[in-house]
Amino acid sequence: MPILMHIDFNSYFASVEQQANPFLRGKAIAVGGKGKGLGGSTRSVVATASREAKARGVKTAMSTWEAKKICPELIILPGDPQKYSDITNRLITICTKYADQLEQFSTDEVFLDVTQSAQDYFGATLLAQTIRAELKAACGSACTASIGVAPNKLVAKLASESVKPNGLTVVLPENVAAFVATRPLKEFCGIGRQTERALETMGATSVATLRAISREQLVARFKSHGAWLSNAAHGKDNTPLAVDAPAKSIGHSYTFPANLLTKHDVWKNLLALSDRVASRMQHGYVVGFRVNAFVRYGDFSQMGGDKLFKEPLRDGLGIAKSAWSILLPNIDYARGVRLIGVTVSALQKNSVPPSLFRKTEKMHSVLGALNTIQKRFGQHAWQRATTAGTMLLERTSGWHYDHELAA
Repeated sequence: MPILMHIDFNSYFASVEQQANPFLRGKAIAVGGKGKGLGGSTRSVVATASREAKARGVKTAMSTWEAKKICPELIILPGDPQKYSDITNRLITICTKYADQLEQFSTDEVFLDVTQSAQDYFGATLLAQTIRAELKAACGSACTASIGVAPNKLVAKLASESVKPNGLTVVLPENVAAFVATRPLKEFCGIGRQTERALETMGATSVATLRAISREQLVARFKSHGAWLSNAAHGKDNTPLAVDAPAKSIGHSYTFPANLLTKHDVWKNLLALSDRVASRMQHGYVVGFRVNAFVRYGDFSQMGGDKLFKEPLRDGLGIAKSAWSILLPNIDYARGVRLIGVTVSALQKNSVPPSLFRKTEKMHSVLGALNTIQKRFGQHAWQRATTAGTMLLERTSGWHYDHELAA
């Protein structure tokens, strides 16, 4: 029987910020604003709140103006992807040393198969303590993580959720059913709010009441997901680790400090965003065939769409032109563009043969060289003249300079 471990950072973005800046430790902070410096912006939502902020009622996905209303002393910080990526890489590096297999489930959590490396649950407990100590040394004492050990992914994640912050919960195979019965349905990865409401209409408000519903009833209501729900209620899960799962899409969105009111401003910021997406695609050696683009207005309504293209997209200008063709006919500049998002999907490894056109081939060669420079010296090492003056700010990690992170 496999032995799986789930490691989940606590209040991830906020904890990283508190580690980077001792001034923030012990204070109510939230990450999500786009303003400069402490104080942030009220034009965004809370991505993560510190434990101190959560104690005051601040929640994830709450608008920052609402969070400020219930917690006036709340410090709102702009998100810093480079900083969080640095800490995520440290987590992956440490866990890779001890895992038979590893799945990065999200930015701040991983699943490890430690069946061979740990051999038994006592060994897995010692291994969890070792990983915890190394995380503290590499990431700092403010960046705590909760760890769950169990026979499958479902129970391992429930175990890590059961004790926060900085918990370690080991669920032996013979204790799975009893442990699962203690957990609320909303903690199950696979039971979202919509499913939870549907289960309530069937009388299932707890694991015990879910177990009382027959498998046939659940399948009739939820199709294949009903079979999963029936198994989950008893702690059964045979989902394998998604090892080396390729990215399904690469995208970037940005909420601007002030609404964009002209065609020129929207275009140049769309181009800057597309260059960011292209840089990540080139780093991953992929091209894409589908583009999704959308804008959100000052009144929080939004519009957009997607298109599938026959020719592969690989550079920022091509992505921007494709996204522009989706947005241009319908943008209402009078309403003010608050946010722009662009995503490339239908990704394939970059095995497309060189272009038959010498000009295009030269352009791709130049973009490859520029991408290498960007990796070494940071995303602002070069910039198109058209995008000069755009508001997309690259921020500096609390541990390293950007050019070190990009290397």
